[in-house]
Amino acid sequence: MTSEYNDSQQTNEQPPIRNEFASKRIVKRDFWLIPAYAGFNMVLIIMLLSMTMRTLTYLFGPMPENQFERSLMSWGQIYTLIGQCLILLLFYLMHKKTIIPIAMQRFKDLKKHIILIIIVFVVMYLLLGVYGWFIELLPEKYQFDDTVNNKTIEQLFTIKWLWPILFLDIVIITPIVEELLFRHLIIHELGKKLTYGAMYVVSILVFAGLHVIHATSPFEIGPYIIMAIGFVVAYHFSGRNLATTITLHMANNFISFISIIIPFILGK
Repeated sequence: MTSEYNDSQQTNEQPPIRNEFASKRIVKRDFWLIPAYAGFNMVLIIMLLSMTMRTLTYLFGPMPENQFERSLMSWGQIYTLIGQCLILLLFYLMHKKTIIPIAMQRFKDLKKHIILIIIVFVVMYLLLGVYGWFIELLPEKYQFDDTVNNKTIEQLFTIKWLWPILFLDIVIITPIVEELLFRHLIIHELGKKLTYGAMYVVSILVFAGLHVIHATSPFEIGPYIIMAIGFVVAYHFSGRNLATTITLHMANNFISFISIIIPFILGK
């Protein structure tokens, strides 16, 4: 986990942790995460899906359209989780000698930022509520009951055996991967050369933009901008402690996961 904290925060009894992230020099090899994200989350998934569906069709014959779509979604989610895990594995291998003690120290420091996480979380959801009210005042063509991104995710929950995989992906793995990309790379590393203030803005826009690629209303970007601002605020006021935003991101995604799964459990 990265942060502008220096190892001076450790007690005198502890040996200092070698932390190259605290250096003013950009950790250039970390930017391999960007092509890795494109490769593992896009190219690899498309290739594996194509091979899988061709194999299933060869073995069992053509499937009805509905069954084909459900199979496509199921395998796509499995490969998505694998791709996300490969990204984390790559990051670990690039820093295997130091990342575990650094991460442990950052999460130990979380107790200093619990109030910050709670405040940002509450304010974020209040703003999302206000934004939802604002959307209802817009002309009907701009209104939406949920973002396309969320609707796509909700479709996956119709396949109940995927729920454990969805939990691992949505609540655990995706927050870590996205925080590495949008906070660690864009803000912490690029900010060393391009100023942190500018990279805060870039991080917000890139995060929000990538979540509304298939949006039908331009206002669908609003909820993601609010969330991105919340993550950036928590990141800034925690001294750029990535463990803080990972925790906040996980909490946000956990609430989303629960809000989606409860209606399915209740049969609504």
